[in-house]
Amino acid sequence: MKMEIVKARTTWSIVPDCGGLIETIAISLPQKVFDPGNPHAEKILAAIGNLLKDMPSSVSILVFADSFNELAARSWIETQTECRYDIVVAGARPLESADIWAQDSILVQMRGNDLRIAAPACDWPRGNLPGLLAEHLSVACHDLPLFLPGGDQIVGEGFRLIGHTSRLRSASSKYGGDSTLLAADRRIGELDNRPVCYWGYRRQDLFEKPTVDTHKNRAGKNTADSNLEGGLDWQTANDLLGDLPFSHLRPDLVTTIERCESHVDRYVSPTGLRHNGKHLLLLADPVAVAPEAISKAKREKRLLDASEHWLRDQGFEIIRNPVPCGVDVKNAVRPRLYNNVLLENAVREGNGKPIMWLPCFGEDSRFMEFDAENARIWKDLGFDPKQVFGWESLAHANGALRCASKVIRRQAT
Repeated sequence: MKMEIVKARTTWSIVPDCGGLIETIAISLPQKVFDPGNPHAEKILAAIGNLLKDMPSSVSILVFADSFNELAARSWIETQTECRYDIVVAGARPLESADIWAQDSILVQMRGNDLRIAAPACDWPRGNLPGLLAEHLSVACHDLPLFLPGGDQIVGEGFRLIGHTSRLRSASSKYGGDSTLLAADRRIGELDNRPVCYWGYRRQDLFEKPTVDTHKNRAGKNTADSNLEGGLDWQTANDLLGDLPFSHLRPDLVTTIERCESHVDRYVSPTGLRHNGKHLLLLADPVAVAPEAISKAKREKRLLDASEHWLRDQGFEIIRNPVPCGVDVKNAVRPRLYNNVLLENAVREGNGKPIMWLPCFGEDSRFMEFDAENARIWKDLGFDPKQVFGWESLAHANGALRCASKVIRRQAT
């Protein structure tokens, strides 16, 4: 069956996760980060503050805060950054605790220098971040009748990678669908002119042996040099004239894929690079760091190994990065989300290399080695990795620095 290519019906495009320099970024500080009764509040603020401290001074920061915490937010941010900032006050309707994950509830589209804001459905009832942002920027905002949290969508220079979970839920009548995946695909595709690919796995791939040498494909300890050296031609996406097609741009409607049980940005990182004419992604490779984590790490690895087959069949190039699974502060086994990154492909004046921001978990000594390994992978790809520490405090919530921020504006490439 021939695959259908969805043609976008819009002149707007979603602000991408790679490419040009970040100009404006937003964070959200709900009541729980100022609550003296919250044992994690200080550490959460420290992690977000470490991200802001590593932001170049030319970046503008928008800070969502409740009116009764405005002074506390202002006092805090003045100690964290030299960037220009604005406090966006929530007003009568307070922020939700889940609003700390600013990535999920806001979709930002650009057309030239113009912006507009959409409010997609996500894992909790729509908050007021999209409306607050639109009002602050004096731009339009509309409810988006799709289940499309920002954490379940990665937008590259020439593709959108969306979790199959969002595709399935968008097909339901609750989110404006007619129960068919084809209609959901069309509605998702109409938001942007980039080709849409989906993240998931095929059941048959759970039982197939890898078609690539997984040892060489793993960019972790003792393999990074052999994997990334030797004259490989890494190219930024905009180094090539026009966009190269994916070998399989859309899922075959006959083939059933299964959903992975998390947002795509927890396990997949864009790079804004190409190798062999294909968009390069980093895909997590789970590792157990304690006996109680062995079962979960093994299960996650099996699913992610299968998802690698599917990503490759859609036309991506894949490198695996080590992601440890261990017990968190609430005695649950969780992965540490080293793929939850921010990055640029353009080079800032005086920097020499493009910057990427890597969440690090080394305040727990079990993860210091993984901090270093993941930073080395990005360095070998040509980036200047900024190691942002403190995210162990949020590991129990399955979030890291991309989840806790939202790029609002990025320079065109």
